[in-house]
Amino acid sequence: MLGIRQAGILHVPDDVVRSATGLAGGGGGTREVCGALIAGIQAIGLEHGRVDKSVDRKPAMDLAGKLVGEFRERYGTASCRALVENFADVNSAERKEHCASFVAFVAGRLESLLKDRDRNE
Repeated sequence: MLGIRQAGILHVPDDVVRSATGLAGGGGGTREVCGALIAGIQAIGLEHGRVDKSVDRKPAMDLAGKLVGEFRERYGTASCRALVENFADVNSAERKEHCASFVAFVAGRLESLLKDRDRNE
């Protein structure tokens, strides 16, 4: 979420950035789902989510599904473990640079998806 804010894609309040801190490392370092992808889904919710069940969740669900599909198409998986399996040291600068490419991809796709959605509303 910090990367999304730093890229200027969304104005994200400090509380939201803090709430996403545990997404790193596939969710608390468990290497489950890529944290960059989950942050992208969270950002979609910030823009198109709901706070009341009477509001349709389909816009957010459609965009999130599209983002996940594009991520999987590009990288073959959404699994953090699979994405970093070639790095013996997950704390290495090389692994961090590798994962920065996922953040950049999500940020770029998110920017495009949100702009396209806003144009079509």
